[in-house]
Amino acid sequence: MTTNTFRLVQMTDLHLLADPQALYRGKATRTSFLEALKLACRLKPDLLLLTGDLAEDEQPATYQWLYQQLEASGLAWQWLPGNHDQPALMNELKPSDFYQQTAAWQILGLNSHLPKATQGKLASQQLHKLKEALNNPKPLLIALHHPPVKVNSEWKDALALENAAAFWELLKDKPQAKLVVFGHVHQAFSCYKYHSLNLATPATSIQFTANTDNFSLSPKAKAALRLIRLKPTGYFTSRLIHFPNP
Repeated sequence: MTTNTFRLVQMTDLHLLADPQALYRGKATRTSFLEALKLACRLKPDLLLLTGDLAEDEQPATYQWLYQQLEASGLAWQWLPGNHDQPALMNELKPSDFYQQTAAWQILGLNSHLPKATQGKLASQQLHKLKEALNNPKPLLIALHHPPVKVNSEWKDALALENAAAFWELLKDKPQAKLVVFGHVHQAFSCYKYHSLNLATPATSIQFTANTDNFSLSPKAKAALRLIRLKPTGYFTSRLIHFPNP
């Protein structure tokens, strides 16, 4: 931890299962998550942020196991739900959205889960939280599961944030909205919209093939964490840290 720069590590799309021996599309996702968590601990972030699709089976035991691992890590952490999640089960252990301020930045985690759907949506309460954060002139990092921008994959773009237009209507004239981070797409992606850099992070589980119109896996693509440094000047840096995915 440093006094000047706030270090945030993002991990996403864990797709954990309650059965320790179970596989998700051929992957031992508990093993890959524990490897990611070990790497995150070595990075010593001020915050570990998990951006959804935590529990593939959406079972209480899966969230309980994940919660125990995160608490045992000694890291400060927050989690957000994805489409493969049950926010109500998450909320029994820790809130599934959050807002916090550092000395120089705001960090807002939004719940984009839409019940019984793969695509996402920000409910009116979530949009209100975003509007409130934007009333503060301090630089703002926004995190959610579903991408509010197109990621150059037709099938994935159809399963993104339904009300992205409402999201961007709030952000378009707000230069303090510096950074939007998300998961869901199981691949690295970046683009600017208005004042905001949009960043997708690879999954800790399996990766999807980038820039394709139809679903396919990319077995050679590696898992990654994203390390973001939020500077006191309002600037930031970001880099992916890849790791072997068993």
